[in-house]
Amino acid sequence: MKVRTVNGITRYDCDTNEEWRAERANSIGASSIGVLFGETHFRTPLELAHTMRDELNGIFNYEETEAMQDGHLLEDYVAKKFALKSGYKIIEASSAEYLLRRVDIPYMHASPDRTYWIDDEGPKHGKFAEKNKGILECKTTNRKVDPDDLPLSWIFQVQVQMGISGCRHAHIAWLCKKTFEFGYKKIEYDEEIFNAAIIVCHDFWDKCVKGGEEPEPVAARDVVSLYPRQTEGKTVTATKEIIDTISEIKEMKAAKSELETELDELVDKVKVYFSDEEALVDIDGHVLATFKATKGRTSLDSKKLAADYPEVYSACMRTSAGSRTLLIK
Repeated sequence: MKVRTVNGITRYDCDTNEEWRAERANSIGASSIGVLFGETHFRTPLELAHTMRDELNGIFNYEETEAMQDGHLLEDYVAKKFALKSGYKIIEASSAEYLLRRVDIPYMHASPDRTYWIDDEGPKHGKFAEKNKGILECKTTNRKVDPDDLPLSWIFQVQVQMGISGCRHAHIAWLCKKTFEFGYKKIEYDEEIFNAAIIVCHDFWDKCVKGGEEPEPVAARDVVSLYPRQTEGKTVTATKEIIDTISEIKEMKAAKSELETELDELVDKVKVYFSDEEALVDIDGHVLATFKATKGRTSLDSKKLAADYPEVYSACMRTSAGSRTLLIK
């Protein structure tokens, strides 16, 4: 890895993806800011804290999801499409594995997807002249994107990238995988957002990552992670808000039950229209519904196995951890 500091910004050029992952474990990445501000449901602050503690100790449990694979594979396409549509020239070297940190805030880092030259004069100043570059964040998503209402997690990520890198020119470009609709938008630097991110990251890094303090649960899976088992006989007094929420759940469950009953009756009405036909069509022959038998399945008769081969049954038994279930009374 090559390390160079210019104007208070340290650049880490990593030789491998593994080296890049190991280095990024030493600070909070711009992509995690949305988690700390509560603007993404993909991960909670508690989950982030646990992951970062593990990675600081050299434990990397990285699993790439299908969506993440799509994002990596389509990143280059989005970058090239942006260059084609906007006229900006992508800096080829910016696709490499590298990190940027400011000397005065070492607990944060930026790793932009791409950078581009703001104008034709940019290349004359060299690759370390960040002020002559713009940041490009490439996104792939299944949802339709409104350019006037971009996800706040995207905005926060780019704000932190600009604040750390010194770049004051940035764009977010996106591709909707369902419609293949492409778009991009310029993001103006907002120092207030960046300063707020510094405060939140400093607190999270010192207390939760280095200090081991657990962030407050913000999702049910956080509660289960911290408290997998209940304490017998222990109670907690509900606030008015929680009491109102319980009432709302009961009302919605009752409405759902009524709808399910109506739905079952409608489904039965359609089934009764069939005899031995496999499909229901309209007058033009378009299939409206099918009514087919499923294939039979082979299953293990556990009762017979236990009765006839009790030793084998016992040897194959395993006890799984119980789960906490919410029951509305």
